[in-house]
Amino acid sequence: MKKLLIISINGLFFLLASVLLISFNEEENSNRHYTNIYEEALEEFDLQARMNRHNVPGVSFAVIKNGKLHWAKGYGVIQKGNPEPINTETMFSVGSVSKVGAATMSLRLQEQGKLNIDTNVNQYLKSWEIPESSYTKEQPVTLRSIMSHTAGLTVHGFADFLPNEKLPTTVQILKGEWPAKNNEVYVNIPVGSRYRYSGGGTTVEQLIIEDLTNRKFHQAANELLFKPLKMNRSSYKNPLPVSFGNIAKAHNRSGNITALPRGYQAMPEAAASGLWTTPSDFSKLMIMLMKAYHGENNSYLSQSITRDMMTPVAPSTYGLGPRIKTNGQNIEFSHGGANDSYRAHFSGFLPNQNGYIIFTNGTGGSGLINELRPLFDKLLN
Repeated sequence: MKKLLIISINGLFFLLASVLLISFNEEENSNRHYTNIYEEALEEFDLQARMNRHNVPGVSFAVIKNGKLHWAKGYGVIQKGNPEPINTETMFSVGSVSKVGAATMSLRLQEQGKLNIDTNVNQYLKSWEIPESSYTKEQPVTLRSIMSHTAGLTVHGFADFLPNEKLPTTVQILKGEWPAKNNEVYVNIPVGSRYRYSGGGTTVEQLIIEDLTNRKFHQAANELLFKPLKMNRSSYKNPLPVSFGNIAKAHNRSGNITALPRGYQAMPEAAASGLWTTPSDFSKLMIMLMKAYHGENNSYLSQSITRDMMTPVAPSTYGLGPRIKTNGQNIEFSHGGANDSYRAHFSGFLPNQNGYIIFTNGTGGSGLINELRPLFDKLLN
């Protein structure tokens, strides 16, 4: 009887072990399938051939699925003619994607009770103020209008700075004074009257953050954004210190290295276009926003503030930082980026908490990203 019981127990353990092994293998195969599906899609897409066609030496991806980083990979090289490969730790300049990071910082300050995005911004500015005019009389410039590009502020975007060029301060940029390369930033249409994209407006936001925190913008970003979200491969400092290492170099439309001898430009208009990051690092910001939107993680931003961020501000298609697109039940928040030698894009889908990020180190990256976006839209929706 004891012998029979021992055999029976051994048989039960064997059966249980078999079930667990099958379950583990099924899960492993499932994860392998989801990991490979992107690589298989890119192989079928013939990524390398398209990179060659657009003169893009390197591209890096991250995919978010169900609110988690699901897959990340780099393709190509950091610099044309150099075998060092792009990997998931390679940092890219991401152009106007920077604006979403800056907006998140402003909303964090609101969360902390240090500002109100619906207050006249001149209340927070100490070192410069927006000139009052007939265009600001009925409705003042607020951070809500700045982040949604409805403030009527001038200067669409900015030229980058080469290694041998002197960099302007934030106030010099806003005044349009040398060594800034842009004209003065001011309001020349009624606030709230229409959508007009303005990197100049985001530079006003940069100065607000600097004046409120008594920090340079990149220092404020470290405290307000990168450290809390554990974004260890991200910086708004320009020029990006060489000490970061593993930096994707700049390439022109012909695919040739530019901005020598350093190999990349500087963007002192940091809030508007100066973020350096990796797709994996930037995914941490996207995931936080997705979870906060659903009320799953309120430790950084509350659900109410995040939902406000993801709501278009009429007459704009932008919310508070990202562009918002609604298609049936699907709500997409996104932003593109285009500096002289880099192109970037991210899209996040709020209902299913999926998303993707694409960074490139070439001016021709716009064409490549435009071809890649439908592929990832289909894979994630």
